[in-house]
Amino acid sequence: MYLQNILSKICSYFPKVDGQSIRQEFKHAFSTGTTKENEPLSEQERAVIVKLVGVIKRRKLTVPASLFLESVQPLNYIGSQMMVFFRPFLTFFFTPAEYDLFQGILEKREGIKRIIEELEGLDMHRRDAEKK
Repeated sequence: MYLQNILSKICSYFPKVDGQSIRQEFKHAFSTGTTKENEPLSEQERAVIVKLVGVIKRRKLTVPASLFLESVQPLNYIGSQMMVFFRPFLTFFFTPAEYDLFQGILEKREGIKRIIEELEGLDMHRRDAEKK
């Protein structure tokens, strides 16, 4: 009841705005998921992931990288925003375009999961090669 009174007051000040559009805007303003977040990864993004996994493999850091990514997976969006701040320092391994793609990967929920899957797949191939 109280919310309806507030909405009706707001609507009285703005005659072109109705209560339904205000509700839609409030739902959008406080939503937790975005459409960009749920998009599947593109081929370019997959190529950046493969390049990152290659860098991790050359440095023999697959296990620590997997553990780190598993632990920070819930904070993927915050990490992507931190990448914006550290961009001048972190473009050592990637070109600026690839860096921007990697930042976009971290914004998606599927991004870190995909990196972990690539690292685990790489680790499985290494184990199979050692057995042979």
